[in-house]
Amino acid sequence: HAMSASPTAMISEGSFVVLLLSGGERKLQRVRSGAAMRVGKHKPTCDPLLGAPFGANFVVETGGGEARLVRDQRTIEEIDASVTEVAASLGGASADATNAELNDEREATTAQSLSHAEIEALKAGGASGEALVHAIAAGSKTFASKTAFSQEKYLRKKARKHFQTVTALRPSPLVLCDHFMAKGPDKLMGLRRDSLSLLLTLSDPRPGARVLCLDGTSGLLPAALAAQLGGDGAVLAAHVRQPSLDGLQWLNLTPQCAATVGSASLQQLLTWAPSSSPSSLPSSSPSSSPAAAAT
Repeated sequence: HAMSASPTAMISEGSFVVLLLSGGERKLQRVRSGAAMRVGKHKPTCDPLLGAPFGANFVVETGGGEARLVRDQRTIEEIDASVTEVAASLGGASADATNAELNDEREATTAQSLSHAEIEALKAGGASGEALVHAIAAGSKTFASKTAFSQEKYLRKKARKHFQTVTALRPSPLVLCDHFMAKGPDKLMGLRRDSLSLLLTLSDPRPGARVLCLDGTSGLLPAALAAQLGGDGAVLAAHVRQPSLDGLQWLNLTPQCAATVGSASLQQLLTWAPSSSPSSLPSSSPSSSPAAAAT
């Protein structure tokens, strides 16, 4: 059951992904054909993500006056290395460089020989991110006099502005914990990845289990439990307030897995008479919840 209920390894129409941008920012994005997404100041479409595997890397290209995502087969470490290797291609740092003659204000105004218009022309002409960073470093009148550490810092700063990369992460429970911890911890009641790992380890959910949990994590905890059951078993999520099962969508659970999750208010559970039939317990199934139509 667990194998047949596992999510696909490829990004498909309606899938959720966590986009890891080169500046460290994370975005939870639903992939729709033709839909735009924001990457820095650019708005490329989601289309190149469709059919790509989770974990794929992309670069943002801006040639022709519009931004678009282009698949990059290199690892993110190889992409980062291509930026720092610019220093070596320009001769590297002098052994006696000290940064003593550098002036931040002068460097910001007069040290760059390339004008803004020339940089924009390179972008419009389809120059790659690496080529842009190389051209800007080569145009800096003070780059050669910087220390090796300062050269690398300079290159990374320029890359953040002119060389955007995107990694399409699978939205696993732990990845989502990291995302919401940075964006809005209240969404998950401040649940950290280590706490979620401990909950899943100690509760030991397995195929065939029947699990009751008190949820305030927008459905992430019930969804993580359902993923462990693999479509065989049941998860009942109790809620103090209005139930939210958005997590069933975020994790891209299969319909088989999502169907194992139901919800009820804590008051309904506390007032349910043990002598009553289990079917008399009111609950909202995933199929009846707009937030739980798993993809």
